[in-house]
Amino acid sequence: MTVHPPSLLPALFPNVVPLEPFLDGDALQQELATLPSVPVLWQVQSIDSTNRCLLEWGPRGLPQHFCLVARQQTAGRGRQGRAWVSDGEGSLTFSLWSVFDRSLQELSGLPLVVSLGMVEALHSLGMTSVGVKWPNDLWREGRKVAGVLVETTRLSSGQVGAVIGIGLNVALPPAVQDTFALPLNDLRDEEGQAPARAPVLGRLLNTLIPLLESFAQSGFAPFAETWMTHCVHRNQPVTLLHPNQTHSQGECVGLSPLGGLILRDPEGETHIHHGGELSLRFGVP
Repeated sequence: MTVHPPSLLPALFPNVVPLEPFLDGDALQQELATLPSVPVLWQVQSIDSTNRCLLEWGPRGLPQHFCLVARQQTAGRGRQGRAWVSDGEGSLTFSLWSVFDRSLQELSGLPLVVSLGMVEALHSLGMTSVGVKWPNDLWREGRKVAGVLVETTRLSSGQVGAVIGIGLNVALPPAVQDTFALPLNDLRDEEGQAPARAPVLGRLLNTLIPLLESFAQSGFAPFAETWMTHCVHRNQPVTLLHPNQTHSQGECVGLSPLGGLILRDPEGETHIHHGGELSLRFGVP
C-alpha cells in the first residue's frame, strides 16, 4: 500500500499541504490486505476539494482506484452546489478515481452502489443502525451521517472517469453540527466513543472497490434489491422535489435498473424518477 505520494503526484496537486500520514498505516494495511490490487492512497493535511483535485488530474493518468484522503477540506462540495463542511479530527473525507467502460446514463446508479458499499462496511464494523437514503446519503437514527458526490468526465479513450467523493461524520463537535439546519449524526456509540478513522477507511475501501469492479461489469441492476433492504424510507410515503420546483408524492417501492426511484402515487400508479431532492416528510413540497 502506498501511503506517501509517488514522486509525480506533488506536481499534479496544487494547493495542498502534505504531511506525514495522519491515519494509522498498519490498520489500513490490515484492512486492505485481502484486496487483489491494493490502491494507491495519498494523505494530505489540507486541500480545497479532493473531488476537484481528482477531477482535474485524474485524466492525466492517475491509477485506477487512486484514493486521496484529506484531514481538512476548505471548499468541500456536496450535491446541487452545496458546501460540505468537514472537521479535521471528527470527519473522514476522501475521493476515489475510477474509470468505467460505461455510458453516463449507465453510471447514474454509481452513487447508490457507493452508498450501499458504505453501509455494508459500517455494518461489518458493528454500526448496524446506519441506512441509505436515495440517492446518495447515509442516515443513522433519522439524521444524516454521510454523503456521496460522484462527478464524471469523458476521457480521450472514450471511457468515463468518475470521481467518487465521500464525507463521513465520525465524531463531529457540537459547534460543527450546529452550523447546519439539517440534523446530523456521527459514528459515536452510546458511550460517546468514536471508531478510529484508519480502520474505517480501510474497511470502506475493502468493501467499495470490489463493488465498483462488479458494477463496472454488470451495472446497477444486480444491486437494486439489496440496496432497498437498507433503505430508511422503504415502503414509506415521501415527497420528491424536482429541479423545476414541482414535487411528486408517493410510497417508495423500489429502484429501477439504472437506480431511479420508483414511487407509487395515491392512485396506485408507479413512476420512475431519476433526479430531485427527497424529503422523508409526506405532503411537504
